[in-house]
Order: sequence, then structure tokens, then C-alpha cells
Amino acid sequence: WCEATILGENSYPEYARPNNGVTWEKNGFVFDNRWVVPYNPFLTKKYNAHINVEVAQGINAIKYMAKYIYKGSDRATLELQNQYDEIAMTVQGRYISPVQAVWRLMAYTTHEEKPAIMLLPFHLEGRHRVNFSVRLNDEQLAAAIRSQSSVFLDWMAYNAQHTDGRDLLYTDFPYFYTHTKNRGWHPRRKGQTIGRMPVAVPSQGEHFYLRKLLTVKAGARSYRDLYTIDGTTYDCPSAACRALGLTFDDSDWISLFDEVKDSSPANSLRQTFASALAHSQVIDPQSIWDRFKNFFSDDCARRIENLGDRLNPPPSDWTEEEKVHDYGLWLLGDNLRDLGLDWTNARLAGPSHDWTIREDNTLIASALNYNQEEERNQHSESISMFSSGQQQAYSTIINTVDTNIRPNTFFLQGPAGTGKTFLYKTLCNYYRSQGGIVLCVASSGIASLLLPGGSTAHSLFRIPIECTDSS
Repeated sequence: WCEATILGENSYPEYARPNNGVTWEKNGFVFDNRWVVPYNPFLTKKYNAHINVEVAQGINAIKYMAKYIYKGSDRATLELQNQYDEIAMTVQGRYISPVQAVWRLMAYTTHEEKPAIMLLPFHLEGRHRVNFSVRLNDEQLAAAIRSQSSVFLDWMAYNAQHTDGRDLLYTDFPYFYTHTKNRGWHPRRKGQTIGRMPVAVPSQGEHFYLRKLLTVKAGARSYRDLYTIDGTTYDCPSAACRALGLTFDDSDWISLFDEVKDSSPANSLRQTFASALAHSQVIDPQSIWDRFKNFFSDDCARRIENLGDRLNPPPSDWTEEEKVHDYGLWLLGDNLRDLGLDWTNARLAGPSHDWTIREDNTLIASALNYNQEEERNQHSESISMFSSGQQQAYSTIINTVDTNIRPNTFFLQGPAGTGKTFLYKTLCNYYRSQGGIVLCVASSGIASLLLPGGSTAHSLFRIPIECTDSS
């Protein structure tokens, strides 16, 4: 029962199912509010079908919705072959889901962004892009450089000539103004556009500080005006940023992760954090990790669940939160090692647990997972039942393997019913009772069932087998 609808922050809503005593009976069964299926009356009536609509609650839902919206068409894994068969490729490789088919039949828009986004390039003085022909001489090249402008230069030129846009930041300008190559910036008559500047990182030096300055300084009329703070003109963007108090802490990185934490997956956030530690100056990495560790470790619970027993198990008294955060640190360590850093260089407290994946030892662990005492008893019982031929073959194989370190191959031949499989099993019992590894394989699945722990050779050793329509 639930007296009122409850909207969780990152979960499905729990709908109201009050215990008000209302019941109804059908076919001898009594129903109450717990049996009510959520539905939308308007959609049910309009489309004559059961359609339900739920609100995507929580800002964290954005990253998952965006991922599914932009992932594109359904995909399949294909194998390239030397023989080209167009008909077979079309029949086997082409796939259009019912949703895609209906969407195209109804001529719906397959991709749309609203409002439009305008990329706003920015550059240091004299470093804008210029297009010219290689056939120009020096004078013509100089004239071409002087005649060509940029979106950023046009923005400052408009502010120098007009006063109506001087209260706007560079990124806010496209919302009220539009830009053309020939006319530069002019007031917008219709539509809406959002401005976005390209990402810049501290390793880019003055370019990074120029971007930072443009996020707080509105209506710049020239580079000199842009670098002027409280009546003092500075030589470079970094000096202007220092005058504004923008470069004394990790606020840049905190702002960055605060902006992307809800739209970027955890592995991307960890990679970005590792790159920041390797290529930039982060003052207090531990505080950034502590602040955003829930987002850095967003995928760790699922990873731990999927890996299961393949992961080295953590202490039993750890909470789920401790496991997730510690495994997130372990994965961050992989990113740091790729960039040549260790935990000391990164100035971070590393993980408390060794989360090694025992993936490479899965086969070995399976081959050693036998009770040696049971194998020893089975070996003693089987060897007492040997015929003279079986005893001779057994002794030859045992003596050769135990005294010769070189690889050996034995071919056991005999009619059906002479005990070849029985000898195989006894050899397995002997070596497994000593803690050895024995891999039992056969050419077919039926034959492998007769062997203890048997499997097919192509499955165990990954032997490729090409299957055709006539196989």
C-alpha cells in the first residue's frame, strides 16, 4: 500500500495505492488498489492501446536519455570475408527495426537540435585563422591577412561601434545577434541560438585564461579593453584573471566537473580527472575526488555486479558505498598509469583494496577445482580393474610424462569397448589427485561428455571453424 505518490530522486515513482477499502470482484477473485495498473486515460482512448507516460525524475537521467537518443541506429557485428555475396549481405547484414521503419514511412525528422548551437571560436591577438592562395606574393598575402576577420574579432568590432550589446557576454551574444561572413554581427530578427566556446585546458596557457576571462568580461571592444581590469591594463589574459581573483584555487576544475557530471559517463569523468592531474596544475586533487567521487564511481556498482567472482573480493565488513568508491579509485589508477603517474605523483590516497580481475586465471581455477582425496580414491579403485593392455598403456604414459620434460603425444588405439575412455579417466584421476592440471578435450560435443570436465577442442582452444550453408 502507498497513501500518496512518491517521486524518488533517481528511481521510478511509487504510485499512490491507498488502503481505502475499495474492492471489486471478477471471476471469483477480489481485487483492490494494489492491482491497479498505471495508465494514461487520454492516450489509452486516443490510440486504443495501453500507453503509459512517466516523468524522468532527477538530473542524472539526462546522461542516460542522451546516450540512447544519440546512439544512432541499431548495430550488429559483421565479419568481412573475401567472397562477396551481395544477396547474402543484404539478407543477413541489413537490419531495420520496426520503430525505424515506421519513423521513415511517416517521414518524421530523424535528427534535430533546438535551439541551434553556435560555436564561438576565440583566439589570442594575431592568431586567428586566415585562408589564402599559395600563389600570392608577400604584399598580396599581407593584404589578405589584414582583410580577413573572425567571429571573435567581429564581436569586439561590433561592441566598439555600438553600445546595445556591451552588457552581454561573448557566449550570450548569439541569442540576440546573428553573424554572417560579409556583414559581421547584426541584431537577430527571428529564431534563437545558444553560443558555446570550445573547451580549453590549463596546459594551453594564455588561451585557457582568455576563455576564462570571456566568461566574466562583457562587451569587450578590443584586446586592450578585454585585458583592462578596474582601470589597469594588463599584458596578457592570465594577468587579468589574476587581477580578478580567478586563478588561486581549483574553482576552474570544480566548475568543469560540476558542469559535466550529470551529462558525462563515469569512465569519461575519470579520464578527464587523470588528464587534469597529468597535464595541469590541480592544487588539491583529494578534495576534488571527495567532492565528485559519487559521479566518478557512478558505473562501479554495475561493474562489480557484472564481474562477480572474477574480482578479488573486498572485505566482508565494507558497505556498498565503500566498495563503489574504492573500486572507482582502482579504475582511476588505470587511467593514471596510462599517463605515467602513480598515487604519489597524483597526490591522492589510492584504493585500500586490490581489485585485481582474476580473468586470466579462470581456466586454471576451474582445472584445479577438484577434490584431491576423491580423485585419489577413484584412481586406486580404477587401476585395480585394469586389463593387461590398459596397465601397459598406463605405465608407458605415466613413466614418460613423469621422467621427460619434453612435450609428448600418445595415440591409443583399440576397438570399441576395450576401455580407452576408462584409461583416460584414470589418467585424469592420477594427475588431479596430485594437484596437476588436466584438460580433457574431444572433437565433438558428444565425445566430450564422456570425459571428466571435458569440452570440445574448438571451444577450449578457440580453434576457428568456418561453417557454411552446406556444413
